[in-house]
Amino acid sequence: MPAKIFSVDHSKEPLLTSLSAYKGDKARYEKEWVPKIKAYNKKLNDAIPKEYLAPESLVPADLDNAAFNATTVPEKVLDDQSIKITNLTATEIATKVAKRELTSLEVITAFIKRATIAHQLTHCAMEILFDDGIERAKYLDDYIEKNGRTVGPLHGVPVSLKEHYDFKDHVTHAGFVGSLDRVATEFSVTNQILYDQGAVFYIRTTEPQSLMHLDSINNITGRGRNAYNISLSPGGSTSGEAPLIALKGSPLGVGSDIGGSIRGPAAFNNIWGLKPSTKRLSLVGCYSASYHTFQESIGAVLGPMSNSVEDLELFMKSYLGANPWEKDQYCIPIPWREVSAPKAHDLTIGIVYDDGVVKPHPPVLRALKEVENKLKASGVNVVTWDSHRVYEACEVVNALYTADGNYAAIGFLDESGEPLAPLSEHFLRAGKGDRGLTVIENQYYNYTREILRHEYSELFKKRGVDYIIAPTYVGTAPRPSLVKYWGYTSLWNILDQTCVTFPSGVFGDKSIDKKDLSYKPRNKYEEFEYNLYDEDDSDGMPVGLTLVGKRYTEEESLKAAKVISDILKV
Repeated sequence: MPAKIFSVDHSKEPLLTSLSAYKGDKARYEKEWVPKIKAYNKKLNDAIPKEYLAPESLVPADLDNAAFNATTVPEKVLDDQSIKITNLTATEIATKVAKRELTSLEVITAFIKRATIAHQLTHCAMEILFDDGIERAKYLDDYIEKNGRTVGPLHGVPVSLKEHYDFKDHVTHAGFVGSLDRVATEFSVTNQILYDQGAVFYIRTTEPQSLMHLDSINNITGRGRNAYNISLSPGGSTSGEAPLIALKGSPLGVGSDIGGSIRGPAAFNNIWGLKPSTKRLSLVGCYSASYHTFQESIGAVLGPMSNSVEDLELFMKSYLGANPWEKDQYCIPIPWREVSAPKAHDLTIGIVYDDGVVKPHPPVLRALKEVENKLKASGVNVVTWDSHRVYEACEVVNALYTADGNYAAIGFLDESGEPLAPLSEHFLRAGKGDRGLTVIENQYYNYTREILRHEYSELFKKRGVDYIIAPTYVGTAPRPSLVKYWGYTSLWNILDQTCVTFPSGVFGDKSIDKKDLSYKPRNKYEEFEYNLYDEDDSDGMPVGLTLVGKRYTEEESLKAAKVISDILKV
């Protein structure tokens, strides 16, 4: 393969130049669809058990603008038994239910109480299914009593779901107002697999309009909030899962990711998330504009989110144990492989301090350095990873996201004439925007993608690196509707490499994380993103980093992540 495909002049503007022609239809939207939005939210609010809400004395009056750490509230409200249960991992819950030390009903009741508070503070729910969860838990308890065994490895484990996976007999709209009348007739394949393995569904969580934001805002339920500072972004597009899990209103959730939608929220809310390589989990029954056209140049994936690396492994082992390739021809028949955890001294890890496009903010740089020092002290061989053609990769991935000239996204939006959210407009401008790509251009970019994958594979071998640790975003969670640079996550989507996002144990500290006022941005991306850094906003906010493995190494990457977790004590 050639060593060079094309070059990009960094002095030129990025390819974010095409404006969408979409103007919406205010009159039609307000007449036909606003009443449906109100009805949807009434149903959501009516499903909230008021007796489980936190008292007003513990809740800020202005939830959208208060710099308030929501994670401090639940244990001030809940009873001791509910606290004890909700502090368990999904792995511990599965074990205790199987041994009959806990009933499924006891577990789901505790998580319903905590999820109620989580939604009250972070607006994380898109649909509440608490009655369904209780009914399901009773069935599972009856089953284990009668049969003396579980229905599967997730028996009795509460599992939260991002909304855009089809849920039988319920509306699935993917954040598009025009889909509020769309009632799914079946479970998505992934939901069905989890259900058959014993999962208890009880809540569906929020996402942004178009699903193509690293943020959270839609015209149906509004804005989601960050668990550690409710005035800041929870990340996106798996916007509701992360704060719900951070507040321990769920032990295990399912996210989706085509540009950072699992990893961004996980990092912003101090939890764990896995972005697997493509085609290990089924996308059948996942509703969105990106999946609607089945754009394969950049593959979307589903993956688990949790408060521990063991729970990510439980999810993957349980899911792949159900042979998803027998239910969806898209899935590659790769069963779960049992692998050994590596020894720290056998690992070589490359640290990304700068991707060559946008310099990370001070808290992220400090977290990387602290992680490097702890790994070295434990015997890990750590090297600095020199970034490779990230700017070009970002330009390619942006062009591929809008390869259809926004045909699908605009079609979904035009169903209702709803107004554009700020970051939807940003996404619709990406790459060639409305012009889209010709078949020849799409093939050219696909070829570019394959060469980049080959080059990165060779670099891993040449540099002797087993894994990379990189920023998940340039900084900690920013204010809403501001994240525009996805390079620290979308790079690994175009390369299709396994990613495990994990808490670094480092939090922003305004007394030491000072902005470099003398720094001169290298390009338009950096000029915008680096200048977003706010010492006050970042103070006390978690830094999440991402461990990057090779393609289709979910098993090995999770074991390596566990080793790193033990070293960092997170």
